[in-house]
Amino acid sequence: MSGFEFRETMAGSYHRVDEPHVERPLSFTIRARSAPLLRFLRRPEVEIEGAIDAPGLAGHRYLRGTLGMDLLRTGTLPYAFHFQGDDDKPYVFEGQKDVSLKELLESMTVLPGAIKTEEGALIARALLRFDARSDLVKFLRSFRLSR
Repeated sequence: MSGFEFRETMAGSYHRVDEPHVERPLSFTIRARSAPLLRFLRRPEVEIEGAIDAPGLAGHRYLRGTLGMDLLRTGTLPYAFHFQGDDDKPYVFEGQKDVSLKELLESMTVLPGAIKTEEGALIARALLRFDARSDLVKFLRSFRLSR
């Protein structure tokens, strides 16, 4: 049985911990692909890959990681991906949407996150949003069955 795939773009800003008053743009676009449906239902997580653009850190760099999709059980959508910065050092983005029925649209479209070194040292805090007004139709149309 096939899995599924979709594309998503999140955009916002980040603040480096060593420059907390300097706001910089940050965006990423991912393609998410699930395992075949029965395997996905046992472990509701998708593989993601795409590109991150964070001027001053990573200019349109390849990313790869996972997106947890066990929304009914956990109420969360955790994002975790690795990328190489412009300085050729490895970095990790970790973020999570905490979904609430009371504020469904807001909680499904806001992603707070952190950028860390591979060893776990905090480099920056980020706040990204999914632009439902301009990107929702494109997002919904990107859903496909995959092999």
